[in-house]
Amino acid sequence: MANNSESTSHDPLGRPLAEIGFQVTLAILICLVSTLGNVLVVYVINKDSRLKSITNIFIHNLALTDISMATLHMPFWVVSTYTGTWNFSIKWCEVSASIQFTLGMASILNMGLIALNRYIRVVKPALYSKLFASKRAARFYCLLVWLVSILLATPPLYGWGEMIYHAKFSVCTFGWKLEHISYAILIVGGLVNGVTIAIFYSYYKIYKTVKASTQNVNAHGAEDGAGTSNARRTDMKLLKTSFTVVCVFVMTWGPVSIVVIAETAGCFIPREVYVVCIYLMFSSSLINPIIYGIMNPQFKVAFKKVLSCGRHGNENMGQSNTGTGTRTIRERLREDGEGMNCGVQRHSTLTKTSTLEKSV
Repeated sequence: MANNSESTSHDPLGRPLAEIGFQVTLAILICLVSTLGNVLVVYVINKDSRLKSITNIFIHNLALTDISMATLHMPFWVVSTYTGTWNFSIKWCEVSASIQFTLGMASILNMGLIALNRYIRVVKPALYSKLFASKRAARFYCLLVWLVSILLATPPLYGWGEMIYHAKFSVCTFGWKLEHISYAILIVGGLVNGVTIAIFYSYYKIYKTVKASTQNVNAHGAEDGAGTSNARRTDMKLLKTSFTVVCVFVMTWGPVSIVVIAETAGCFIPREVYVVCIYLMFSSSLINPIIYGIMNPQFKVAFKKVLSCGRHGNENMGQSNTGTGTRTIRERLREDGEGMNCGVQRHSTLTKTSTLEKSV
């Protein structure tokens, strides 16, 4: 009993040393892996000219956002997790909270922008050339994401609520109180829920469009069993990837959104729930380079080349530019990333479907 009392007496949250050690270790791992994973994504995009597509400009912007979160905000989270309290000035607490809000909103908006870009590219190809006419337009959208994020993150600094240290989250954040529920509704109800619906709808429509296209091809010319089998594998890969993107977004940002709304409404929530939610939220920065970069077949080749110091992948990268009839669709499908359409390139009959070839 004496040892247990001694192990918790110096922690403001009453945690045993084993719990502190586990939480700090996990927080450090999330911070380091998030940084390394996203730096790798940024490096290969800048290094390989084949990855400088419009879609990858948005992925590059998302990776920069996650790098910033891992280097500018997470270290203070790690320190607070270790000590159980805020160790810096009140002014810096407000700055830290504003950084977290800005980067968190930028991350969410970037994921929504990626989903919208892919949706228009596949489902509304005629509109794509107008909205995403050039890389300059893509960079303008990235800048717009940052401006909107700053605009939404800073009102508490001007009197619409306040930024405080939240002991249960172990971070400085917005003071989720009933008198500031209008701002909570704007951020959680408007931004998070709005982007969640947009992501779900976009990937659902992408899946339905590609599925309809493959069925159309099979009906007009792919009567052999191999063609049908390949089409089913393509649909399953697309479905799994779309499902993964939606689920990961909901799992990482959904719990913390529910908790802050519940807290604003005055509900009691155990500290352990807060801890799990904040770890899930920061894990988004760790998972993003995996689902938006590493799962992309084109990125895989670039990663292997980098990790093997350039000795691997030269032939494979060159092969991606070979072929005549299927060249355009292969490249465009790969640009859309995540490996979501990697199986489509197995169908030589897809070259007969001009609509899909123009849209993807």
